[in-house]
Amino acid sequence: MTGTVAPAQPAALTVRRAREATLRLTHPVEARISPDGRTVAVTSAGPQRTELVLAAVPEALRDAPGSADPSPEAPRGHDVDRHSPRWLPDSRTLLHIAEATGGGHPELAALDTRTGTVRTVATAPGAVEELLVSDDGTRALLLCAEDGAERDGMNLGLPVRLGPAPVPERFAAGGGRRSVWTVELSDGSLRAAGPAGLTVWNVAWRGGATAVATVSEETLPAGFYDARFAELDLVGRTARTLHTPDGQLAAPALSADGRLAAVCEGISIVSGRPLVVDLVTGGVRAQEEVDDATWLQFDDHAAPGTLWFAGWDGTGSRVGHDGTCRWSGEVTLSGAGFQPALSLDASGRVAATVLDAPGRPAEAVVARTYGHGAWDWTAVTSLNSEAQDGPAGPLRTTATTWSSGDGRPVRGLLVQADQDRAASPRPLAVLVHGGPAWLWSSMYAPGDVLGLAPALAAAGYLVLLPNPRGSSGAGREHARAVVGDVGGGDLDDVLCGVRHIVAEGLADPRRVAVLGHSYGGHLAALAAARTDVFGAAVVVSAPTDWLSFTHTSTIGGGYDRTYRIGSPQDPMEWCRRSAVFAHGGSGTPTLILHGAEDRVTPVGQAHELYRSLVRAGRAPTELLVYAGEGHEFTEPDHVLDAVTRVAEWLDTHLGGADAAPPPTAAAQGPVSPGPDPGAASPAVPERDIPRSTSGTADTSSSGTSEEGR
Repeated sequence: MTGTVAPAQPAALTVRRAREATLRLTHPVEARISPDGRTVAVTSAGPQRTELVLAAVPEALRDAPGSADPSPEAPRGHDVDRHSPRWLPDSRTLLHIAEATGGGHPELAALDTRTGTVRTVATAPGAVEELLVSDDGTRALLLCAEDGAERDGMNLGLPVRLGPAPVPERFAAGGGRRSVWTVELSDGSLRAAGPAGLTVWNVAWRGGATAVATVSEETLPAGFYDARFAELDLVGRTARTLHTPDGQLAAPALSADGRLAAVCEGISIVSGRPLVVDLVTGGVRAQEEVDDATWLQFDDHAAPGTLWFAGWDGTGSRVGHDGTCRWSGEVTLSGAGFQPALSLDASGRVAATVLDAPGRPAEAVVARTYGHGAWDWTAVTSLNSEAQDGPAGPLRTTATTWSSGDGRPVRGLLVQADQDRAASPRPLAVLVHGGPAWLWSSMYAPGDVLGLAPALAAAGYLVLLPNPRGSSGAGREHARAVVGDVGGGDLDDVLCGVRHIVAEGLADPRRVAVLGHSYGGHLAALAAARTDVFGAAVVVSAPTDWLSFTHTSTIGGGYDRTYRIGSPQDPMEWCRRSAVFAHGGSGTPTLILHGAEDRVTPVGQAHELYRSLVRAGRAPTELLVYAGEGHEFTEPDHVLDAVTRVAEWLDTHLGGADAAPPPTAAAQGPVSPGPDPGAASPAVPERDIPRSTSGTADTSSSGTSEEGR
């Protein structure tokens, strides 16, 4: 299938229009409060550009009331994207990263928030992935990725490009490293400070010669899965291992006196328990009472070792202090890493973050951390003031819980149009998130799986967003329960969720679709092959053959080892877990979408699944490959083309949101994952449905990128 989309069916038009509405939203990526607690600097990613917005903190919330000097927002008109705001101690100067238009090296710049003038401090030696400022405001630290460094799926699965792609592109061991550099803010002088031969994945620093970081020898993102916690000597450029984890590490923190460090230990896309390390004695202490933490900061005003933390709480977020939860809510708090994070003023008495919730599009918010009205979040931006109710009218999001086949409690969200529909059960769209160590959290417009959740709900579908085992938000045991069992209990969790919704009389079992992105696409492909539960399936950017994945993905050899999917000693286990070899059902119409430039799940994964389904000949299948796209689709025209085709696929094979179910729709209830792929196939019923051929979607479109999850 090539060229433009045929005239869309009514439901597909609604889906497209609803997705257009979410593409018009402005996304506050992170919010940073000034040390004096008077101003919040916000990275604002709009449909056309990314810029900095300055917002005044309401006087009633300030620890020391008084007039604020900064202008209400940063000056516009500079032909650059600007992000990563970091305040100097004077609460007037704002460091940030300015991306060059059309590529090239980014710049470290300083904005005088009183005069609006911008000064270039230094040209960064690579793509800046973290910017830190010393406590005294005289120096900065940059974590930079070299040209050609590979990025993970959270960052589109595309390589760093500081100029045109080289011809030929060269691959060699040790290339594409991430390292740290220090910058003297007085004269802009740069100095390499990273340890030789090590890749730095994330780092904490307060100034001086010591930093703490997660490091590994491997330069590919696969190395993140083997990273250890280390103390860095930025002068001698050496590293001393502090902790080798059982899992993965992220969100490091360092105390003001440089004696204590902290880091989160979890699995894969990290949320987990905080570890506190004494850099003098080497002692490591786990905060067992805290789980699913994603952000840490030492409280310099409390007893040594006292931590602030933020993290997930079911399908919501939480904030805590000294091991105790201080606030939780059915909302999503987030920072630059798309996970809960805070920014605190110098006193620790006022916090800023980004808050996103059903019916409430994302805005920067502030709250006092103590006393009367503590944690009463107040918006300080109105970036999406024109958004009403939902992306296409009022939507209702509700939490739901069910039991899996082995009795495990599983959480999820239901999204549907908040209006009086026909009494008959609705068609059900089950959207499975990636990760698997990620989650569906309560948001205005959840972005995973092409951002289809609110759009399908607006078109009349009941949308189930399950958090099966492997997901974050329900503790370490739940997140690790998928290890050694990918496509087993987690798939059963999803299928039991369908059974639960059907039993509640909310969904028509003959009109159920499964859609998934990345690891969620893997589960969707398995469900389509092993069962007859679903009348249609959509697989986006998914690993489908773990054997080829381990040798071609930039996370291969790390990700699959972490989840114990297979090993060189037992390569057949890779095959047994792969969708390309799965069968057991009679065939599910499957639409496959993939970005041509994806290096986390290379496009060959999509071709393998497509060809295996065509050869099986049990049901219609189609593959759409989008040029220039990575692990997430970011080109607006591509996103709209993709969601329109998905909606039409569901309309065709489920009969439409308001139509009678098609006679060939699967009618049996959910079943457990099917037999071993090596078992004999069941009889295949005749279907009068022609098979389609693969093709590449029209890419002659223009627009700007929307940052993917």
